[in-house]
Amino acid sequence: MMYSLKWIFNIKSTLVLMLLLGGYTNVTYADNLYSRHSNAISATQIYISQQTVYQQPQQNILYHPTLGYMDYQQIWYNDTHQQQTINYQRFISKVCHERKGELINHWCALSDSHQPLFYIFIAPYDANCSGNSATIIHIMETIPEANKDPAIAVAWIKVAKSLGF
Repeated sequence: MMYSLKWIFNIKSTLVLMLLLGGYTNVTYADNLYSRHSNAISATQIYISQQTVYQQPQQNILYHPTLGYMDYQQIWYNDTHQQQTINYQRFISKVCHERKGELINHWCALSDSHQPLFYIFIAPYDANCSGNSATIIHIMETIPEANKDPAIAVAWIKVAKSLGF
């Protein structure tokens, strides 16, 4: 089947336009995630899925209801570890500020009461990524129930202190 040059040009132009718009949409979408998510883990999951070089299995969240926190770890394959780390650190700082917190030494804590909201650790990860860099992100975050039960709130503070809060 023979296609005209004009038809081929139109298809290729459309594909290029879609690719450019898709890239812009992904960057804009990731930059604005912090305003739509109060949970650092879910915001990070979406951020990574929008910024990763190729798809990876979804990582699970471990819930520790009696200790008042949830634990999440993700290996993230990307183009350049250093630039992606800088971009992610800006992003997670915005997530912390959106929750009325301040990010200091891997911890996001409420600015007024200094209660820990979440712990974040990001580092290079040695993995076979087909020529790409890998980064590991680890988040421990208070669960909403911690604010409702004083015993769970105390347990979360103990966990936070054991991690250097």
